[in-house]
Amino acid sequence: MIASLLLSAQREWTLALGELASFAAAPATAPATGSGAGADVVPASNQGASASVSGLDDLVFARADLWWVLLLAPLAALAFVWAARRRRQGVRALGNRLLVERLVASVHPGNRLIAAIATVAAIICIGVALMRVQYGGTAKIIPAAGLDIILAVDYSKSMLARDVYPSRSERLEAELRRFLDRASARGDRVGVVVFAGAARGLPLTRDMRLLKLYLEKADPLTENPGGTAIGKSLRLALSYMIDARRGDAGVSGEESPSDSASELGDAPASEADQVIIVLTDGEDTSSKPREMAAEAARLGIRIFTVGIGSRSGEPIQRFNEKGEPDGYQVDEEGNYLMTRVDEELLKELAESTGGHFVHVSPDRFGLDDVESWMTDLSRAQREDTVEIHRDEGFVFLILPALGLLALSLGLGDRRRVRA
Repeated sequence: MIASLLLSAQREWTLALGELASFAAAPATAPATGSGAGADVVPASNQGASASVSGLDDLVFARADLWWVLLLAPLAALAFVWAARRRRQGVRALGNRLLVERLVASVHPGNRLIAAIATVAAIICIGVALMRVQYGGTAKIIPAAGLDIILAVDYSKSMLARDVYPSRSERLEAELRRFLDRASARGDRVGVVVFAGAARGLPLTRDMRLLKLYLEKADPLTENPGGTAIGKSLRLALSYMIDARRGDAGVSGEESPSDSASELGDAPASEADQVIIVLTDGEDTSSKPREMAAEAARLGIRIFTVGIGSRSGEPIQRFNEKGEPDGYQVDEEGNYLMTRVDEELLKELAESTGGHFVHVSPDRFGLDDVESWMTDLSRAQREDTVEIHRDEGFVFLILPALGLLALSLGLGDRRRVRA
């Protein structure tokens, strides 16, 4: 095991030396404007292919906010100094100097000093590693001519039905990941709204990895309250669209907490067509989706609706506290509760805003129809950006830190004294 660790350390250090050599030899391909979680986005004036980025100026800290961890190093050094003084005071308090000198003759002060220095150095290495040193990487030009799209995704418990393999929610997650990949290639800005009886989400962004992570963590079992509040999801999606318009135009505005569509307020015109894609398998009878669709039509925002599941109805599963299937939900008379696609409502929401409705059957599950309908929509002509995916350098600090900690633990406090 020790041999494998040494080989790994040697390999990593060889790579590090190669990178440092390239820093000194090659100019930077694209400038960096700040630190980020592995990727920076900066304006680009010319279209081009992706290229490697190098240079000492490109060393950044993705988590510079964790600088305070480095304060532990001087605290540890002060603790070692205080401990050494307390030991000396304790030795002097023992009394007989000659007897005490014989008792402490085997103490190795040099080892103690080396162990203290190694521990403090290890803390510094770990602190800098936690700040995530990043270097070099690959610069990729992101086209900026794209749509603004909000995905309103139904995550009620009925999405656990298995009329679509392996389940509606799992199949939908896979399709959404494919959709986000294609949206990234087109330069679209995408937001996500997850809803059941209530709605929550993320505003428009080009960071598709963040959206994928958000969808991955969403679970119909944990969404509360239950239900299918399409109206609430539309209202939150509209507020994200309005915020994006105000941001593009440099206009400030506050979102109203009311559920009334009339209180969403006016917003500047959008450079790109804005689209809300609603993906649901249920019926909405309480959250005023028609009122929100009328507001979307007033703002010029199209709604595309995707009905998932059976037209005839599918029993709604019941789950226990551990999240395991526990039969099906029934009403007071013992009849099974069914979930079915409300095609009439979804068609009305789409057609009233200039969008389209599509029903997704178990044997034909996908968003290809929706994407084909959006090909003719107008796209914003924003400034192209360069996205820099940086390489992580924390490994070059963690390995020395482990070695220093092993050294401090391995050094003994005593030396061998010959009789």
